[in-house]
Amino acid sequence: MKLSYKLFTLIILFSMPKAFAQLELSNEFGITAGPVIMQTDYGERHHLPSSTPTSFGLAAVHYLSFYGSNYNWRNGASYFSDHFKLKTEVSYYFNNSLEHKGRYVADGSRNSELAELRAMKGKTKSLNIGTALEYYFKNLEDYGLLFNDDDRFAPYISVGIQYNMFNPELTSDLGDWTTNPSVLPEKWQDQVYVGKQDGFSMTMSAGTRYKLDNFDLVLDGRWQYFFTDKYDGLDSKKDASSKFNDTLIYFSIGVVFDMEIFGSKYY
Repeated sequence: MKLSYKLFTLIILFSMPKAFAQLELSNEFGITAGPVIMQTDYGERHHLPSSTPTSFGLAAVHYLSFYGSNYNWRNGASYFSDHFKLKTEVSYYFNNSLEHKGRYVADGSRNSELAELRAMKGKTKSLNIGTALEYYFKNLEDYGLLFNDDDRFAPYISVGIQYNMFNPELTSDLGDWTTNPSVLPEKWQDQVYVGKQDGFSMTMSAGTRYKLDNFDLVLDGRWQYFFTDKYDGLDSKKDASSKFNDTLIYFSIGVVFDMEIFGSKYY
């Protein structure tokens, strides 16, 4: 049994380099940043202007391509390697100015809980780890050729999943809601979830790369759907208007370096 196990291990160890060499994997690293627009219970449902756009996101990204950085017609290729990249990301979002907006808190509103809504102030921040599969409309190996100056744009779409660790906070200008819940609107008086939490989310993106001499610029627009309504700390089971999960839109710009090309030039 021990001999068979060792033999199996040796076969795996010797075959892995050949398998990866056949795939011709290449690695890229980058950083992106931009504004985050959150759609939470602080904004009016289906009314994007009432969302709070004063938040920000920052991400470190890694791309795995399934072809080598150096073009070689003998390598062979597949449709998958020509059009897909696997993206891994660690990102950080924060919003320090969550507040109710929209018609229910507008001047002239006759809402009976107008004062309580206007007094609520929220914060949230999250550390996110996830992956996404990107589909590029153009042939990636052609786009990556150093002597190809005609195809500088490489548009793509993607879908992915993330694990989110978030930490919402809540205060009220009317007083301490933890000792006097009546300073909050009735539907949230016992439906507040603050402190460290976690969950998963789904991402859908569209964007493009733009090739420069030493790196790529990346422009990306992401819609992110959380599988929870507690990202902002509010999740009322008493009101139908609060039954929707939280979402966000993340617009980012960044730079990405191909490590093989970068290393060959500078090392």
